[in-house]
Parts: sequence; C-alpha cells; structure tokens
Amino acid sequence: MFDSDAFNDALFFPRRDWAPPPAGAIDLEVPGEATLHLRWHRSEPALPTLLLFHGNGEVVADYDDAAEMFAEAGARLAVVDYRGYGRSAGTPTLRTAIADATRTLATMLAAAGAPLVVMGRSLGSACAAELYGAMPDGVVGFVLESGFVELAGLVRRRGLEAPGRFASEDLAVFDPVPKLARGTRPLLVLHGAEDALIPASEAERAFAAAGTMEKNLVLVPNRGHNDLMGSRIYWDALRGFLASFSQR
Repeated sequence: MFDSDAFNDALFFPRRDWAPPPAGAIDLEVPGEATLHLRWHRSEPALPTLLLFHGNGEVVADYDDAAEMFAEAGARLAVVDYRGYGRSAGTPTLRTAIADATRTLATMLAAAGAPLVVMGRSLGSACAAELYGAMPDGVVGFVLESGFVELAGLVRRRGLEAPGRFASEDLAVFDPVPKLARGTRPLLVLHGAEDALIPASEAERAFAAAGTMEKNLVLVPNRGHNDLMGSRIYWDALRGFLASFSQR
C-alpha cells in the first residue's frame, strides 16, 4: 500500500518553489541518496534550534516570515524540504520521507549542536514520530502539530480504500503509535479543535500513546488544520514548552 505509486502520487503535492535565504539564514545540504535542502535561521545563540518537518504542499521558503515569530517563542527555526520539494532532489514517498528524517537530524546537529527540538507538522508528524521513538542524543523535546496517527484514516483521505489489516512490515515502518509509545522525551501536541482534515481525536490518541510523563495536549479552539499560527494560544503553548530548553 504505502510503496504504491497510487498512494504516494495521491499523498504528496511537491512544489519546486525556492527563494534565496533571508538575512540571518543559511542554506545547508543534507547529503545522501537524494540531497535535501535545509534552511537554518540563526538568531540568538542561547536559543535551542527547532527542526521543522513541514506540512504537505509547503516548502522551506514559506517559513521565512515565520522565523522571527519562532525566535520570539524561544527557538531558532530550521526547516527541511522533502524529496522533490523546493531544491531537494528525488521523488517523494512516505517511506523515504521517514527514512530521511535521521540523516536530516544528523546534519542539523552537526551544524547547530544541542539542544535541539524536533517538530512535525501534519505530514511531517511521521518524521517526528520516527525520531521520537529512536530518542536520539541531542534532542531534548518534540512537538507534533496537526499530526496523524491512524494509518487507515491517512489512506482514506487520499481517496483510497484501506485494507482490513496492514502488513506487519508496514506497521513497523509507518505506524506512529508504537514509535510514540517507545519515546520518553518531553512532548507537546498542538492541534486545531475544529480540524476538518485530521480530526482532533488523532491528537488525543497521539498524546495518550506517548511514553513520556512530560507531555501536554493543546487543542486550539476555533482553529482548523492550517491556521494554528494565527492563534495566541498556539504561540503561548510553544513558548512555554521551549522555555525549559533555553540556555539563557
């Protein structure tokens, strides 16, 4: 199912949009089978770096204007493009997006050092869950924004029929729930209470599955899937979560 062209063609909406890095930002390359494009907005050195795996249809440059807001919330923003997005090489699949998360993290740690926070938004939550279960050194916390945990729902939202039972091999690679259960790092789950694309019940399930006792679930009222950043509640929750990781 998850390696089929039908699924991945329906899942991904790659854009080749690109813009030069704004003042204070640098572009990095993530080496590997397909070179990925990573943009790091370097601000206050005392702040942790937040590595964001963005949502579907987005690209690195979409977050250039948001970098200052992330800095005000307490983190230097870094954003990576999936294969086939922006300046990243290759063709996107869910399997490679998940696998690429590890080498992306390694590149970011080499550039920025610890502490580092990993954040996955929507589609990017699959990458964040992969790293959460691995509990890599140098990563002090995780954020899931508008994420998914139900594989059958993911398939149905692509207009495809979900199998009655997923193969065990697929569950091992793609199911976020056991990965979240293995992790013990602090976790913030952010989700729009009125999200019509990925229901808030999936955020509740992600929160319940997480193995850590240091976790917080924030369902932002009157917000959907793509408008959380317009809420003060979103930024207050993120600021409170990041405060404990600042070196100031």
